[in-house]
Amino acid sequence: MRVCVCDLLYWHQQLPVPQLIDEATSYMIKMKENVKYLKEKKKSLLGGEVPGKRSEGSSSLLPKLSIHSRDSIIEMNLVIDVNMKRLMLHELMRVFEEEGAQVMTASLQNLNDRTACTIIAQAVICRIGIDPSRIEKRVRDIIF
Repeated sequence: MRVCVCDLLYWHQQLPVPQLIDEATSYMIKMKENVKYLKEKKKSLLGGEVPGKRSEGSSSLLPKLSIHSRDSIIEMNLVIDVNMKRLMLHELMRVFEEEGAQVMTASLQNLNDRTACTIIAQAVICRIGIDPSRIEKRVRDIIF
């Protein structure tokens, strides 16, 4: 349930102050419950790991690499811990180009204690295509 400022102003003109306070209080309680629910959902989606709050035993997260190909397009998503080996985007792009792909988009984002990299590439020669397993092997050699 979303309430815009104009709705609050409209209510303010029609409701007495005690009732307006009750409405505002109930709205804040609902929002607090919603925030709690969303935090729990975020925690479950991140696999129990909350960014910035690590358990004492884990000093770094394992890299998560996924490569998907469809027709002549290949997409690579990589999430690594900031404390791991420094990731150079141009090294990953070079792998794609050496394997016969033209990089269409590449992005690198720092997210708290993680770095996310996404590369989308297209085969230079569609008949030859791209071998995702070779690209995955070479990327794994770079990040480990």
